[in-house]
Amino acid sequence: MPEIDDFSFDDDLFKLDDEIEEKKQKVTDKIQKPDEYIDDFKPEKESTDTIHKRSSRDFHPDMDALLITAQSSMIIEGMKKYTERDFSSGNLPIYLEALNGVNLYIKILDRNPKNYHKLKAVINADPDCQEVENIAFNLYKKIFGNEPESDQEKLVAFEKFSALFKDAVNRATIATSMKDIKKYFLLSGGLDEIKVSQLVASNDQELKKDISNLQRYIALGLAYIQKGNVEIIKGLRGRDLNNYVVRGSQLLAYYYKLIKNERLADYYARINSIYSKYFVVKD
Repeated sequence: MPEIDDFSFDDDLFKLDDEIEEKKQKVTDKIQKPDEYIDDFKPEKESTDTIHKRSSRDFHPDMDALLITAQSSMIIEGMKKYTERDFSSGNLPIYLEALNGVNLYIKILDRNPKNYHKLKAVINADPDCQEVENIAFNLYKKIFGNEPESDQEKLVAFEKFSALFKDAVNRATIATSMKDIKKYFLLSGGLDEIKVSQLVASNDQELKKDISNLQRYIALGLAYIQKGNVEIIKGLRGRDLNNYVVRGSQLLAYYYKLIKNERLADYYARINSIYSKYFVVKD
């Protein structure tokens, strides 16, 4: 069995495109007839002799069925953007919804596998749900060499699918951050130190939020640079990502210098110096 680390989202995953498209054509032709579990979704007749007050547990299968069919279309849309390698900032909401959708599958399967088995009638009758399962199981097969059979293996399959969209969210988030930090720089490209100083003096909350987010996003950017051969958005590869790290670390170093945090100011100043002088990207 191959190790998980042997699998590369950038190389292996996009080989699934053709398989996905072929199976997509078969889905609408092979919609299975709902099995005996469909009765579990039919409302029970109220007894005329005794009044039964339904609890939230009675509605779980019904609500799961509604949620899983609604979210599956968003997962398909997210997968379409992923296979197009389009991680632009405008697609961040799509990837977030897709991630939430896959996590819903994980939650249902992990919480109560029996409920997931009952939902198979719904999944088999819905083309989008079927396609979501096919993608997850094919992804598992690409990593481990065989399709998942047990509930535990199916859970791992959806977890790997979730990791795919987490990666997409990270890339789209960096793309969004690239646009957001432009407001702190001059048209000439230099840091607008006067503006940043005034915002710090006024205890600007938006700046504080942007700084907090930027710390995480710079860490993500550095991780992608170390990984090498990565595309954040179409046409944006190493050199652009390197430039983002340079500008982001410059803003962070200046901000922490203003608030007298010498440790962080020095840390980001060193990052800025390294990536300003050298084009540090592993191709």
